[in-house]
Amino acid sequence: TVQFQNPNSHLRQMGRKVGIEFNDDRLMVNTKRAHALVEHLKQKGERTVANQFMVQLYKAYFEEGQNINDETWLLQQVAPLGIDAQEAAFCLSEANLADISRLDRQTKAKYGVSGVPFYMIFPNTNSEEKDDTRPVAFSGAYPPDVIAEQLEIAAGGTTKK
Repeated sequence: TVQFQNPNSHLRQMGRKVGIEFNDDRLMVNTKRAHALVEHLKQKGERTVANQFMVQLYKAYFEEGQNINDETWLLQQVAPLGIDAQEAAFCLSEANLADISRLDRQTKAKYGVSGVPFYMIFPNTNSEEKDDTRPVAFSGAYPPDVIAEQLEIAAGGTTKK
């Protein structure tokens, strides 16, 4: 169980700034299964749904203390998102989880990921451009204004200096 003994800790203060009230009694669980389902949604071209599901997972895990590694709970959550039981079973299979872990390690190595959270923001490209554009990437928990600046860079705009 994670204990946030100090109600004014830096983590709690940062959470409150973005509307998160951390649950004092949540369990630390492996999130690989939940992330596999998010990745599956992305691969199906459902990025908006994947992002909404990720927000749902954050709330369930950090605020409600839900075990987001529980297969039964996960299946209940993804059914309304258009992932049927057979798809979900594949996503949660050990072989698929191993493939996702391998690809994740390769991606992290490629972009120099060294911590969490880690953000990769891919610029919009039209279909005529090559798909070799490197994303804007940064690691760590940053205030909203810093993240906004990185989004501006990814969009091809200028930043405040």
